This record gives sequence, C-alpha cells and structure tokens, in this order.
Amino acid sequence: MEWLSENKNVYTVPKGQFIFQEGSLVHGVYFIYHGKVKVISTNQEGKSHTVRLASDGHVLGHMSLDKELYAIGAVALETSQICFVENEIFYHTFVTNPDFALQAMMFYSRELRKSEMRTKCFAQMSTEEKIIYALIYITETFGLDRQKRIEINLGRQEIADIAGTNAEQVSRSVTQLKEKKIITLENKDIIISDFKALKQRLSRYFASEIFN
Repeated sequence: MEWLSENKNVYTVPKGQFIFQEGSLVHGVYFIYHGKVKVISTNQEGKSHTVRLASDGHVLGHMSLDKELYAIGAVALETSQICFVENEIFYHTFVTNPDFALQAMMFYSRELRKSEMRTKCFAQMSTEEKIIYALIYITETFGLDRQKRIEINLGRQEIADIAGTNAEQVSRSVTQLKEKKIITLENKDIIISDFKALKQRLSRYFASEIFN
C-alpha cells in the first residue's frame, strides 16, 4: 500500500469534464476519492448512453488493463477527486502480491456477473420499469438527503440516458409515480417519498443482483 501510495497521481476533475474518453489509449486505472461520475458509451449515430454510475470508492476504466483503447468514457457529474494508477504499477502489484491478485480476480468476476445480469433483466423490462430502475439505481449510487431528495440533480434526458429511452417517456413515468405518491417534485428535483414502494415495483428482479 505504501508503494502504491508513492506511485499514484491524485487530481481534481471539474464538473462536465472527461476523466477519460472513448477511443483513448488505456494507461491505467482510476479510483474515485470523492465525487460523482457517469460512464458512457456512444453509438454510431453519436448518441450517448449511460452504462454505469460511480461515486466515492468506485473504480473506473478497470475493464481495460492492456495496451488497448477505452470502449467507454467517464464524465464528472460534479467536481471530483480522482486517483490514477498506471498499468505498470498495477501489474507489478498483481505479480508481487498474490492475495491482492486473488481479490482483484474475484472483484472482476463480480463486476462481470452484475453486468451480465443487468443486461439480461433490461431486455425483459418495459419502458416504465427501465425508468424506475434508473431512479432506484441513481438513488442507491448517490443517496438521498434529509428531505429524501436525490443527492444529485439529473435532468430528464440524463435519466433517459440511463434507462435507454427518451426524456418524454421519463417525464410521463415521473408524473405517474407522482400521482401514486411514490415520488414528489420540487421544481426540477425528484423527492423519493416512498422508496420501498418504488423498489417493490421491480421486486421480481431483486434476485438478479442488478442493484448490488
């Protein structure tokens, strides 16, 4: 740990700036000390889709550790403090610390399983369920404040980018959830009035570990 600490780089990324971009050369692994980040993928038409959210303690760029190009990009949703470890440093840690290598292998295995299960469940969800999933995912990643307001203010299109739909569908589902008193709105902020009821609407997917 001392050796890693001596060879890491820590820097601040302003809101809206890339931590790394799609198509750029993989140089190492990023850890979030403090902040909120979205991991995005862009299709051939140039439309971006949010494939993952990340906050304090999460790892970024870890699915590409060889001399290749990033298939995804990472953007700061707020000013974030990032730690960067170069590939060579990471490789050396694997080689010299078998216990670390084993734990890392188990971590990668869990990450792959979660990704596969989310893809499987997403294929079965209706548009409304995908939007509910997005709201739950945002809440469980970033948390709620004392007023049960989601800790980060994401626009309807940003929520749509997570759910794989459009802003109009998000607005429609948010209105329906408001009518059921599961959520309330304060200006553009979403307040989760009944988080238990929100999760209950996706109870058939809980065993799939899509929220872990």
